[in-house]
Order: sequence, then C-alpha cells, then structure tokens
Amino acid sequence: MILYHGSYAPVRHVDLSRCATGKDFGRGFYLTSDELQARRFIRTSLRKAQGLGTAPREQGFGFVSSFQFKKPDSPLFVRQFPEADASWLWFVASNRRAALAEALAGKLDPSLDSADVIIGKVANDATNPVITTYLNGLYGPIDEPGSSEIAIKLLLPSQLKDQYCFRTERAVKCLEPLEVTRFEA
Repeated sequence: MILYHGSYAPVRHVDLSRCATGKDFGRGFYLTSDELQARRFIRTSLRKAQGLGTAPREQGFGFVSSFQFKKPDSPLFVRQFPEADASWLWFVASNRRAALAEALAGKLDPSLDSADVIIGKVANDATNPVITTYLNGLYGPIDEPGSSEIAIKLLLPSQLKDQYCFRTERAVKCLEPLEVTRFEA
C-alpha cells in the first residue's frame, strides 16, 4: 500500500517527537491513500508553518512525500473508524480540544489510547466550520447523540477522504520512504 503526506517541507524520515498534538486522532504522523488530498493539504501546512515562522512567508510550494507500508514483524494494533459516525466525531472532538476529553471519556473506546495506527475519515479544512460549531456546543451538548447527528449530516461523510495516523515508533518503522515531489501551493 502506498500512502502520501502533504507538507510545507519534504519528509524522508518520520520523527514522532515533531508531530503536533490536537489533531483528529491525536499525536502521530498522518498520511492518506489519496495523493490529491495530500497535495491539497500542502496549502494548509504551508500557512501554519508560515504563521509559526518555520517556513518563509515568500515560500509558495510544498511537498508530497510518499511511503510504502511494509508488513511488520509482529502485528500492529490498528483501530479503524469505518464511517464518520458519533464514535468518530467524539474521538476527533476529544483530541482537538483536550478540555472535552473528560466530558467524552465514557463514550470513547479506551483501547484507542494504545493503538499503533488509527484509520478513519479526515476532518479537513472544508469540514472545520462544522466541527468548530459542534465543539462550541451550537448544535447542543457535544455528548448527546442528536448534536453529533446534526454535525455528521452537515459534514457529508460520504465525501470525506481517509487518513492514517501512525502513533508509535513500531508503526512508523513499517513506512518505507519512496519519493518526494514538489508542488506549487
């Protein structure tokens, strides 16, 4: 399987210590099976890096780094959200806003914390307004099924692409770098 990572910088070696918290499936290295999605993420990554001062303001390009997933020596603990449903939304909400994690703790599968890889739909820039509205409680209390149902319908889950979050060194060792391609942002 070939997976892609879009960024303001090329990635030839995955360093989990450089991965940010507050992302959909928590801290980890994110990839997708959709190269076009990775290319689209370059613009977001570049804006964030420029805002943080890690990329020059005049930089107008980014990179898609591709990786081949190699079978591990021993099985990885992989968790998958097959659909963008209430469980998926609660997990995304608890990772994006740490203050919500306690309120949602009883609704989350505790085994997610020990997963090597988590797979599911991506909540990308196009979905951020809906997710933010949901997180702010404007559809109702976030831990109520009715609120998550409203948000999920508005997210148009059938149109969401996939994301793979590699959360452990064991998982990252299964990624063999292939090539890095530069694209205009």
